Amino acid sequence: MRILVAGATGAIGSRLVPRLVAAGHAVTGLTRSPAKVEALSGAGAAATVVDALDFAAVRAALLDARPEVVIHEMTAISNASDFAHFDRGFAATNRLRTDGVDYLLAAARECGARRFIAQSFCGWPFARMGGPVKMEEDALDPAPPREFRNSLAAIHHLEGAVAGSTALEGVVCAMEPSTDRAPGCSMEGSSISSAAGASP
Repeated sequence: MRILVAGATGAIGSRLVPRLVAAGHAVTGLTRSPAKVEALSGAGAAATVVDALDFAAVRAALLDARPEVVIHEMTAISNASDFAHFDRGFAATNRLRTDGVDYLLAAARECGARRFIAQSFCGWPFARMGGPVKMEEDALDPAPPREFRNSLAAIHHLEGAVAGSTALEGVVCAMEPSTDRAPGCSMEGSSISSAAGASP
């Protein structure tokens, strides 16, 4: 199966790509850093350097790779521990979760991909009600702290755009911060690779 991983050299993408290659898939990895091309190639993937916020470049990369499955693992977090300025630290990631996901989805539709998988996040975004264990149907916080609002809006956008896609199958995997895992997904990438397609 032809699989494209956007954000292929990040915390999750760098673990996911070798699993997909080992499973027999033909993997194309997108990275914004020319310095990381060698690592991607060494993992067995075809490496492409792309600015994820340049729609023309994203479109060209996907039309060239013609993936059957597209996986969005793009982040650009600068300081996740500065809660007083949380949105500032996540500003670039928020653009990847809005414009970035829109560009990737549009290109995926055009190139004929059948499935689109995107990384989201769970934990603080949930509404502060009920018990500590949350499910997919539980509501997100309708009134988050001011410094978290843009980040939550970006998460809303990503999940709505992907899950609401009608031209292809959209799958959202949410990572939980304390365990690096959520139902159906894992930081190690084993469940994400299963969602991509168990057989090559």
